[in-house]
Amino acid sequence: MDALDARTLRAVFSFVLTLFQLPAMGIFVYFITLSAFAWVRRKEPDAAHFLPQHRFALVVPSHNEQLVIGKIVENLKALDYPADLYDIVVIADNCTDATAQAAREAGALVLERFDAIRKGKGYALEWVFPQLFQRTPAYDAVCIFDSDNLVSPNFLKEMNKHLCLGHKVVQGYLDSKNPLDTWISANNSIAFWIGNRMYQLPRSYLGLSNVLGGTGMMIASDVLKSIGWGATCLTEDLEFTVKVVLQGMKVHWAHDAVIY
Repeated sequence: MDALDARTLRAVFSFVLTLFQLPAMGIFVYFITLSAFAWVRRKEPDAAHFLPQHRFALVVPSHNEQLVIGKIVENLKALDYPADLYDIVVIADNCTDATAQAAREAGALVLERFDAIRKGKGYALEWVFPQLFQRTPAYDAVCIFDSDNLVSPNFLKEMNKHLCLGHKVVQGYLDSKNPLDTWISANNSIAFWIGNRMYQLPRSYLGLSNVLGGTGMMIASDVLKSIGWGATCLTEDLEFTVKVVLQGMKVHWAHDAVIY
């Protein structure tokens, strides 16, 4: 192969490589541009100015989580919100351990579910919502958490504020409990922080829909009754986000309601 052919091949290879890099560059430019709209935090209404008036069901779908379920139940019991305005509901979903017993001992209402075919978080939520809607007094909204989470004390005050503002579907700030433990937890934490500040917050400021993150999310009961849950795939949070947007609604962002 002569020098001209070699240069031609290098030029073609460089051109093809550039074409492959263009989508990545486009995504990078998109996120940098989007993040610019949230470099400065805007002043938001103080949750303390909204009287606690909405009633919540705090739902924790769990599968074999006996080692951690008690911690989140105790954490939720200590929220800075009137205890008579929320219930803690643990779904012991196809459990083969003592998750149900541990949750009951911690003080949660436990609903046990066994279904060898319809397995997973999405199906567990689909199963529990009709039961919650039959309870009295009625719940204005449900909040969904994972079993290994902890929640900031002001979480329900923030969600009460959003409901008072007319926001029907809300995602809280996802953070990490242990960012400095290992390089894996550090990377996960960085991903959370970037997503919260460079994606979720600016989208909120621009009036765009945010994205549900699977935990720390609040959904008004009337929304669930009108459009149903129906999100049973492995990424049920994204599936329900799309469903909300297709219904002409949007997901709102609660930057000060933190889930660890």
